[in-house]
Amino acid sequence: MCICVKCGCFSCKNESSGNGAEKKEDADFLDVMLAIFLPPVAIYKKQKRCTAKLWVNIFLTVSGYVPGSIHAAIFVTN
Repeated sequence: MCICVKCGCFSCKNESSGNGAEKKEDADFLDVMLAIFLPPVAIYKKQKRCTAKLWVNIFLTVSGYVPGSIHAAIFVTN
């Protein structure tokens, strides 16, 4: 038996039986790993377009790999 996330009941038919939360955790882990190893790609994946945050991250990554990774990791986890 699982509790519905939206309303707190035990019998919601619209929610899956817990598989959605596990897949979301896997996606978060993948996003963090992407932010560490390929920071601009993680920002682009999260934004789905070319934004100012992406250009800032590209600048930080070119200036130094660690600042770009930190920026992407903070952005992805928020």
